[in-house]
Amino acid sequence: MFSPKAPYQGKVVENDKHPHTLTGQTGDANWETAHVTFDHGGNVPYIEGQSIGVIAPGPDKKGETPAKIRLYSIASSAVGDNETSKTVSLCVKRVVEVDGDHANREVGEDKPDKAGTHFPDNKVYRGVCSNHICDLKPGDDVLITGPTGAEMLLPDDPEANIIMLATGTGIAPMRSYLRLLFNDAAGAAADGSRRFKGLAWLFMGVPYSKSLLYDDEHQEYTAKF
Repeated sequence: MFSPKAPYQGKVVENDKHPHTLTGQTGDANWETAHVTFDHGGNVPYIEGQSIGVIAPGPDKKGETPAKIRLYSIASSAVGDNETSKTVSLCVKRVVEVDGDHANREVGEDKPDKAGTHFPDNKVYRGVCSNHICDLKPGDDVLITGPTGAEMLLPDDPEANIIMLATGTGIAPMRSYLRLLFNDAAGAAADGSRRFKGLAWLFMGVPYSKSLLYDDEHQEYTAKF
């Protein structure tokens, strides 16, 4: 496990904005949400339900450089989205707030807790790590810690019934479970059937249908199984 004092330097493979994400000034959908994949070369093995930390260069809200680690639930199964066991994916929402209300990413200056150029009388806060991750480009380096977590792991019983509850980007660990159960070769039996024989119930809470993340994958699983 990699620590904050000795993190692993990974490489950004892709940074894709979710198809239903919006950055405009509207209340009927997510603000900018990204699916980001890092290459860890097989050096940061993890299992479904765990988290990794990301260290942003900072400065942090308190002026710390680098910033303190932020933990993110892993959104990919143990083999990664490309099933090579060398990548890890996160689901990250860009945090920009003006006086506590979510705002468009272009509002204000690129510094936390400073008056915004568009809203000079208001207080602008940009999430240090969420903005760092959402701004990453393929080929960029990223500092990773972990993995960590032993509380949200899948049961060993292949006939267990699984109930999952999530809102917003909280869908990340649920996606890691569903990828293993219904998508990856690692979850298939020798005859091609799925090893998982139980029922999987996902309750996803969102204010609007446009805010459903990974819904295309969920619809595919429903149609197939």
